[in-house]
Amino acid sequence: MKLLSKISYYHFWLSAIVLGITGCMLFLFLRNEISKEIEEQLELQTNMVAEEIHMGKNVAFPLVNITKGDESLMKLPKVFKDTLIYDKVQKVTEGYYYFSESRKINGTPYRIMVMTTYIGWDNYSKTIIYIFLSIAALLIVLGTLVNYFISRRIWKPFLINLKRMQGYSVSSKEELELTLTDVKEFQEMNKVLIDLAARGKKEYTALKEFTENASHEIQTPLSILKTRLESISQQPLTVDMARLLNDAKQATIRLSKVNKGLLLLAKLENNAFTDVQWVSLQDVLKRNFDLMEDLFEHKGLHVAQLIQGKEVYTSSFLMEILVSNLLTNALSYTTANAKIIITLDEQTLEISNEGEPLSFPVSKLFTRFGKGAAGNKGNGLGLSIVKQICKINNWQVNYHYNNGMHHFSITF
Repeated sequence: MKLLSKISYYHFWLSAIVLGITGCMLFLFLRNEISKEIEEQLELQTNMVAEEIHMGKNVAFPLVNITKGDESLMKLPKVFKDTLIYDKVQKVTEGYYYFSESRKINGTPYRIMVMTTYIGWDNYSKTIIYIFLSIAALLIVLGTLVNYFISRRIWKPFLINLKRMQGYSVSSKEELELTLTDVKEFQEMNKVLIDLAARGKKEYTALKEFTENASHEIQTPLSILKTRLESISQQPLTVDMARLLNDAKQATIRLSKVNKGLLLLAKLENNAFTDVQWVSLQDVLKRNFDLMEDLFEHKGLHVAQLIQGKEVYTSSFLMEILVSNLLTNALSYTTANAKIIITLDEQTLEISNEGEPLSFPVSKLFTRFGKGAAGNKGNGLGLSIVKQICKINNWQVNYHYNNGMHHFSITF
């Protein structure tokens, strides 16, 4: 449930509960006050009747009952109650209040009972309830709507800034800009977020510069090392020395590939490739596959190609790297005599290969050195480079495992 909906939800039910309780209390209070007023009126009427009897007048008031008796009447308590009496004229049962009190008038005990109808109370109570419910419903609905729109106005800068934060990356060249607000808490939050973004960007830039500088500085010693190893390999060597030399050359080659991969990633993050043009993806696939065809055959892989014509507007250099990395990945991680399927249509390029499920989380698949498991055959940067190339071209790269096959797809 969204924030504004949740606030409105709680406001609605809280208003309904408060107004409901208030309505019940108001009804009971009014009923109690009216009963007291009626009791006072009946007591006053009893006094008037007693005065008439005292003056010796004949009392013939409606709804007045006078009982003349002995001293036992004086022992009866005052009574104020309501009762129901059937009206023969209207043929309905109506509610009445009655007040009964014993009085000794001119030395004679009397029991005087006066009554009054509370005709209209039902109507009054219904009218009060209807009016109250209407006002309550109006207050709840309008209150909820007003609260919703006010909350939306207050929270609008926060929601805008939340979207900006979601789309912000420390690798972006742009600084984080947040919408201004007059709410103190949001102002403090914006200050903290901007500060965090600035520090993250600063650390990222420092790390990137270190990677670039280190890669550049490593390149020259690596070249010297490779040259020296080649020179040594030309000399007469024992078997053990040749094996050690070969291990050193392989390590040097791997280190060189890692170094080149890091340099390439640094350039990709700087978006340094501006030589975009229309590139035939079909030709790139064919060219890279032809270069690696012997390797596929040597491993006994069965490659099925379902390729249609497709052109993309990108750097041809990056397109070559992307296709080469995907094919190399399929070649490296497909068991001998297994199957590889290459599919290209107007929307998607997909390369699928048979193999065991991943031994690490999928979330690490496209991260740098994410496949750091034992038996890793690559330099740990190939799929990270693929993802970065897709990112700068606004393509979507996906992976899923199904029916014993790894599926890498790029949606253009």
